[in-house]
Amino acid sequence: MKPLMALGAALLVVAGVAVFGVWSIFAPSVHTTDAYRAAGMKTAASERVLLANAAAEGEPPAGFTPGPRLRQPGTLARLRYETFDASGAPLDSWEVRALVPPVPDPDVREGVYEPRCPSECAGEQARGAVIVSRSGDPGLASEWVLRMPLNQQFDLGRRAFSTQDILDERPRQVAVRSVEPSRIAVTLVDACAARVQAASVTKLEFFPDAILPIPRGFRTYRWTQLTGCGPLAPLPPPPEPPAPPGAVPPPPPPDLQSVVLRRATGKGFATLDVEESWFARHPKPIEFVLRDVCRYDEAADRWTRIAMPREAVTTVIQPRTDSGRTPRVVVELPQETALFYARWVEREEGEMRARMQSLRGTLATSGPMLCEDIDLGPAPAGRVPACVPFDNRAEARFVADPQVRCGR
Repeated sequence: MKPLMALGAALLVVAGVAVFGVWSIFAPSVHTTDAYRAAGMKTAASERVLLANAAAEGEPPAGFTPGPRLRQPGTLARLRYETFDASGAPLDSWEVRALVPPVPDPDVREGVYEPRCPSECAGEQARGAVIVSRSGDPGLASEWVLRMPLNQQFDLGRRAFSTQDILDERPRQVAVRSVEPSRIAVTLVDACAARVQAASVTKLEFFPDAILPIPRGFRTYRWTQLTGCGPLAPLPPPPEPPAPPGAVPPPPPPDLQSVVLRRATGKGFATLDVEESWFARHPKPIEFVLRDVCRYDEAADRWTRIAMPREAVTTVIQPRTDSGRTPRVVVELPQETALFYARWVEREEGEMRARMQSLRGTLATSGPMLCEDIDLGPAPAGRVPACVPFDNRAEARFVADPQVRCGR
């Protein structure tokens, strides 16, 4: 009897472990830890070292004598900045929120980081967490902020610096011009003891296009979240940076269309020919470089790159000087019934600047049959309408976008 009881207990343990394993794979939990400890920033340092590092970042405000810390690392500080002219009249005022000291952004920590918030991250948001991708920049050294008293204005004099709110995508730059601002003041208006956590979840992911669920592997998502300070509403964003004085916009790239797709009468094979009518309006030599030619495989729904003569070789196309009407063929695509995609570069002779070159591409339906209409409505993401030829018919359908798939 005892052996049977022991066997039953062992089976229960195995079943429990299996259930827990399946649950942990298909219902993963979020793991959190103190973000400062995870970044190795909990090491104690002497007051002298802390103050020396702060002084290296920037001088404290005038009239502020750094004393002991009034708050701990992980504080969400809110500071108000005000600027004044020489007469004392206010020029500007803004507020900024920042974590002090800053924690490293998730995308520079070790480990796998996916730049999106998975469902587990969204669940943390629903429970009140604020997902942050930056610590912000208070405009002062973190040690000064941790030691500043609340609601006391300090004078920064005239100095150049920047601030960035924890929710802003770009910083606010404060430049000192010859006259203004004459004085800059800063006030710590709020300091919240935030709970800053490094959060992660490891999920088993599956191939999205498989008929049966086939595991692709485990992927870890990481993010930084903040709790304990309530919801954070966006503050007014910083102004757009002014354009450099006297800046002249670069010239637009030329509209080069010296080559055109043509289909031969009868068999319908495709070529890239010189567009003589365009050259009549632009009588300058053009350099042509063939980049890629791909053939569409309708059974596998994919593009296959094919080797072509004079690929990546520069061909100089001169304006026509005779009165002949014979087409000048630049590229002859394979003479077979298929859908091709050709991509090439056109540029003025001797032009090597990338922005002054024209990268062009075209679908080429080669064969005797042609679709009457390929208006299929809105295209799904990653696909384009095309006429796919066969020996005895041609079909309009959506195919994989060759601009993305050709050559890959």
